[in-house]
Amino acid sequence: MIILQHIAARLYLRVLLVLFFVSGGLSLVVLAPLYKGAFAPNASYSDFSFVRLWAHMYKVLWRSLSNRQYREMYPSRLSDPPIQNNDRSRMRIKTSWCGSNDNCDMCANPCCEQITCPLMVDKRCLSYGSLYFGYYYCGRYPNSQSQVDLYKCPKWEVRPQE
Repeated sequence: MIILQHIAARLYLRVLLVLFFVSGGLSLVVLAPLYKGAFAPNASYSDFSFVRLWAHMYKVLWRSLSNRQYREMYPSRLSDPPIQNNDRSRMRIKTSWCGSNDNCDMCANPCCEQITCPLMVDKRCLSYGSLYFGYYYCGRYPNSQSQVDLYKCPKWEVRPQE
């Protein structure tokens, strides 16, 4: 039964994404409460810039379609459960990291800023804890050396296998 919930959540998010692209982004305006609930439920509408969201969505689509290596960095199955933090059995915080363990405030070049994520406001993620965050890339980051390398992440490293 739980697996069906994971499948339903992913399908819901995919339907929203397909609607966005099929409508040229207009569904984001027409169905704003659905998108807000799935991507940033605790944010206010004034936190969003339609143009920035629109541009970012197409940038991610282009990167996903044109860059096979990028696509393969974030594998997931339809039935995978949501994840709010990376897998600590695979990743660990570097001993050289001088910031807090529970955020990236001390990072000079955080990955979210590198990709100019429109859901970052004042170094805080508006999407944190959302359906999207848990089921897609954000909650799973980082989970491999290729992800750490892509963003030149100073905080995380792959845990040596014993």
